[in-house]
Amino acid sequence: MDSTSLPFTTRVLPSQKELRTADQKADFAAFLPASHRTKDDHIIVPKLDSSFLEHELLVERLNNVQDWLWICGRPMPPHHQVLIAREITITENPELHLVWSKNRMFLKPIPLYLLDPEFWAAHIIHDRKLADCARGFLFSYISLIGYESDFRIAKEKALLPLDVTWEAWRGLAKEFLQHHCYASVNPRYWYGELRLSRLNKVYKLRKGYVLRGYSKVAAHTVYVDLIRDNFATLATILGYVVIVLTAMQVGLGVEQLQGDETFQNASYGFTVFSIIAPLVAGVGIMIAVLAMFISNWIATRAYERKRFRDIGVEPARKEQNGENEYARHSHHSSPPFKANI
Repeated sequence: MDSTSLPFTTRVLPSQKELRTADQKADFAAFLPASHRTKDDHIIVPKLDSSFLEHELLVERLNNVQDWLWICGRPMPPHHQVLIAREITITENPELHLVWSKNRMFLKPIPLYLLDPEFWAAHIIHDRKLADCARGFLFSYISLIGYESDFRIAKEKALLPLDVTWEAWRGLAKEFLQHHCYASVNPRYWYGELRLSRLNKVYKLRKGYVLRGYSKVAAHTVYVDLIRDNFATLATILGYVVIVLTAMQVGLGVEQLQGDETFQNASYGFTVFSIIAPLVAGVGIMIAVLAMFISNWIATRAYERKRFRDIGVEPARKEQNGENEYARHSHHSSPPFKANI
């Protein structure tokens, strides 16, 4: 497939086909979401510019660890996800698309504009990086939805627009695959499902994100759960230690081992280890949780200062009538959100 050619020309959205005639100019406003959150967390009306499409389609964080994506699997269809009891979870983040954790598979629904060839011609095909990501994203769905059972599950989970028919989808898949080559898609889509736990390890070890990893969508939401799970693991290990200590105690009562100096030394060393190791592990867990808490607190406070600076307000706690209130002092003559909403 030529990098400047359209991946398909068939229209699969009946509503758009009926609304347009040959002399009408394409209006893509209906394809856009109601609002859009920028990288700076501003809520704005979405505009068809490069920043919006890059936010919707690029997968740069995965491309940054491209050499380590060999640890992933292949894309499996929705009926297989149901078969292995994985819950399909909707995400609008393209860098979580086809990422799984425990019993959840994250999938980004197909944006309406990716099913319109005129939109491709007007806004995507001229940007090589954007076009490669868009082709790869569409290819991931063609890989996922191969059978009509997959198609029905995708419609039930709102992964596909409601007015797309099975016949139209088959036609799109056929046309796309006739001209498909892996060199025309983003390298992320050379791979399939990515295990989130392994991505977190890659980001911790290779990129230096020791506390946060790649994503925290599957992390503990409260510190109590984090402490409980870590101490539960420690308790499991201590269970094995108890079994070993019991076996050694029995061994020390056996005549054949009472005079064995090697066994005596091993028993002594392991006994001391079993006393000290749990204390060290427990302290280590608490230190790790404390470090995570401090890191999150610092990051939250830094974000708060940056956020209020960006939106033009200065929070100040005041005691008025026995209640805490925020005094907002705008740096602008107009309300800070008026231009954004």
